[in-house]
Amino acid sequence: MSEKQEKLNKLAKDVLLLSRNTLLVNLRFLDAALSRFELFPIEESSFLTDGKHILYNPEHVLKNYRIAKEIPVRHYLHIVLHCVFRHMYMNPSLNRAYWDFACDIAVEHVISDLEIKAATTKLEAQKKQYIDLVKKSVKHLTAEKIYHFLRENVPNEEGVEK
Repeated sequence: MSEKQEKLNKLAKDVLLLSRNTLLVNLRFLDAALSRFELFPIEESSFLTDGKHILYNPEHVLKNYRIAKEIPVRHYLHIVLHCVFRHMYMNPSLNRAYWDFACDIAVEHVISDLEIKAATTKLEAQKKQYIDLVKKSVKHLTAEKIYHFLRENVPNEEGVEK
């Protein structure tokens, strides 16, 4: 590994540790969940978890941090909440694209409701607008209920991607 790549990895890890610590200050009750992950740099993809590690692309983390320091905070919380809600354990008969989207909506709804300034991004209003649209039809925004709503109201996977 080159010296430049090592510096990028360290900077990105520092950003993620700062993001985690910011969340710990705001959400002390999530201490165990926020602190459980080992950070591991990867070259492919952007930001994901295997349930034990947070796998992150250092360039992706640093690019987002340059745009707004709240973005890595939100991403960190987003990924941790997926694990808290056990979204990775899905019924194999479900459509994966719809399930992933439903889980993302459920997690983003929770993050918005927490109203943590350090995790509020410019896309907040746009996300809230879509969540409010779903809320009109789905009383409790769980991934399972959102999934069924999407299957009935979004005609195809292209609609999910959009």
